[in-house]
Amino acid sequence: MPIIGNKLAFTRKNIDNAPDEPGVYALYVGGHLIYYGQSKTSIRRDLRDHLAGGMGECTAIATIYDRELALKPPTRQRDLLDEYKRAYGVLPHCNAEALNK
Repeated sequence: MPIIGNKLAFTRKNIDNAPDEPGVYALYVGGHLIYYGQSKTSIRRDLRDHLAGGMGECTAIATIYDRELALKPPTRQRDLLDEYKRAYGVLPHCNAEALNK
């Protein structure tokens, strides 16, 4: 099941209100999913890194994000990626790009 939550503009103001807890997140350009990520410590910190370009140019262009708290973020991220690949035959663009580096 995809992340269930409110999609928010990928802005510093919104990210500053993101959970400082472990979980998963999705990054979008418009309505198009480009990346599923996970944080074992702080969703907020990881989103700030993406916004600043510290995680690469691919995710820095995101315009919308969504997030979900998770007890086992790596497992939840893997489930999200598997589900996406089953549905579309490929991984989200920035996840695929990260694997090819």
